[in-house]
Amino acid sequence: MCWSCNPYCGGCKPPKPRPIKCPACNSYTFPELLICKKCGTVLPELKKPEAAMCLYIGEICATPCNRRKKASADGLVNVCKWHSAPDSDEEL
Repeated sequence: MCWSCNPYCGGCKPPKPRPIKCPACNSYTFPELLICKKCGTVLPELKKPEAAMCLYIGEICATPCNRRKKASADGLVNVCKWHSAPDSDEEL
C-alpha cells in the first residue's frame, strides 16, 4: 500500500508520461505541452503504452497499471475508474 501517490509509479492507476528531453536544447518538458518550453522545438511523439489483459476487471485495457497482474481474491470482477478501451485498430 502506498503512503503517498507517485504519479509515475503505475501501481494502482496508469502511470503519467515522464518529462521528455528536448532533442535540441536537452531540457526536460512535460509531454502535455508538445513544444519545448525553453527553445520552442516540437517534441517527439510519445510511445503509447501496450494494451494488456487486466485480470482485475477481466477486460483489455489500453493504459494498464500494475493492478492488471492479479485477479481479485474473492473471484468477483471489479470496476476500475482508470480503465480505457483499446482502439479498434490496435492489436495485442
